[in-house]
Amino acid sequence: MITRDIILEIINNTAENSISIYLPTHTVGEQVQQDPIRLKNMLSDIEDELSSNGMKKNDIDDLLDEPRKLLDRPQFWQHSDKGLALFIGEDYFEYFRVPLDFRPRYLIDDCFLVTPLLPMITLDGTYCMLTVSQKNVRLLKATRDSVEQLQLNEAPTDMEEFQKYDVVQRHLQHHSGDGKGTAIFHGQGAGDGSERQIVEEYLKTIETEVTSILKKRNDPLILAGVDQAVSLYRKVNHYSRLMDSAVTTNPDPKSNEEVRDEGWEIIKSYFLKEMYNDINRFGDLSGTDKRSENLSSIVEGAHYGKVDSLFIPIGEHSWGKFDETEDVVHLSEEKKNGEHDLINLAAIKTITQGGNVYALEKEEMPSNTSIAAIFRY
Repeated sequence: MITRDIILEIINNTAENSISIYLPTHTVGEQVQQDPIRLKNMLSDIEDELSSNGMKKNDIDDLLDEPRKLLDRPQFWQHSDKGLALFIGEDYFEYFRVPLDFRPRYLIDDCFLVTPLLPMITLDGTYCMLTVSQKNVRLLKATRDSVEQLQLNEAPTDMEEFQKYDVVQRHLQHHSGDGKGTAIFHGQGAGDGSERQIVEEYLKTIETEVTSILKKRNDPLILAGVDQAVSLYRKVNHYSRLMDSAVTTNPDPKSNEEVRDEGWEIIKSYFLKEMYNDINRFGDLSGTDKRSENLSSIVEGAHYGKVDSLFIPIGEHSWGKFDETEDVVHLSEEKKNGEHDLINLAAIKTITQGGNVYALEKEEMPSNTSIAAIFRY
């Protein structure tokens, strides 16, 4: 999972001759065997470029030693995702397998290329899910790509365990029926008053510990269960960040990963809320000097910490230099000696100075621009 903190760590390890590599990778088929060959060829191109820039062969070998070791590790290539990102510098080497389909490219610069990773932090966030179940109560901590079950130490994890509590036993002695809440947990109706009361007591016990855990985490919570059970849990809930939408199916036969994926379909719009608010804010600032669609103005503004929110197109780059002494941006048609990817440069400056960066498909960019920014002042 790529987070904003990971991006900052990569940026902070920048040095002269920082090498960024992006490769598409494969999980099955003959293409898996071609992936290390593609990396080998790219490392060869990088060696040639470093050599033409005047670096000695011994220094090149030292710099490329760690990524070259990956070429002889068959197991490494058997556990790939859609894309592989590698960052190589003096005394620094890191790689990430990510669910993004990169186009093959590398960059040698005095800063790492991070813009291909930025689509992932647009949807960066942790959420929790609670399966409201008669048989298998689970509290899950999840992100888009991971899931972990949190331990419930005091709450019952099923109705059978709950029925062993003395308070329930006393209640059952005065009511007919088995009190298992079968109808409610299988979506077959509300059940009689006795059954509903027992289920509410069961859910209150769960809610007490779940809310105690989540108040410390402050993550949004999504419920998963049949309509009746979800409705009754909402009745006893005291956690302020319970989402209005829920996964309204029986969660029992589903794996943690399947529950997470259904919750993700609900939560992703929540994580995108800030981005959509900034897109609307950009539109509201039309005709003012608080926004810009000009690359040169944005690069200069980012350098001086003016950019509050930056919108960049996925897969795009623009070459040039920023002359700090003259406050002038020089644009170029291609990468020459000392030229930088200005979109990457603006993104790095914005992130490191606390601004938001949103990587969008070209057709999703505000006002169909090639780059856009909201200024702080």
